[in-house]
Amino acid sequence: MRALLIIDMINDFVHPRGKLFIPQSRDILPNLSKVVDHFRKSNEEVIFICDSHIEGDKETEIWGNHALEGEWGSQIVEELKPNPRDRIILKRRYSAFLYTDLDLYLRERGINTLYLSGVATNVCVLYTAADAFMRGYEVKVIEDCVASFSKEDHEFAIKQMREILKAEIVRSEEICTQR
Repeated sequence: MRALLIIDMINDFVHPRGKLFIPQSRDILPNLSKVVDHFRKSNEEVIFICDSHIEGDKETEIWGNHALEGEWGSQIVEELKPNPRDRIILKRRYSAFLYTDLDLYLRERGINTLYLSGVATNVCVLYTAADAFMRGYEVKVIEDCVASFSKEDHEFAIKQMREILKAEIVRSEEICTQR
């Protein structure tokens, strides 16, 4: 069984007024919306992974205050509004697995294949992919549904996931034509 992980598609990264706005994140929204619709229509898991920090935690020391718990910046962007069946998992570190119940949730549902999407390719997507790989999940990264702060950072992370983590790099149109 498979699940779609949507990583950090929140206002502080995706909205132009966000504190750590990634301009390329706007470009992936149409493709990601199609993939989300496909997973929902197929009754497959859609899981939003969201940065949700408290002031003074380790990431805010590096990136400044962003995605603060309960504030506008930590909310999922309007274009990808979750439905009641979707799962939302909050995180305070780069990996969606570190100190969250993601692994337990996936195992309880018999999910062994993860499709990764979101931002930033070289930070939270990469570290989530690494932890998924180390836990034995099959990892697929939807290349036209991930974005980073720069083209170089994005390409570096894709190469690392492909070559080191043996993740399969796929495109949204491949997924949306699958049953």
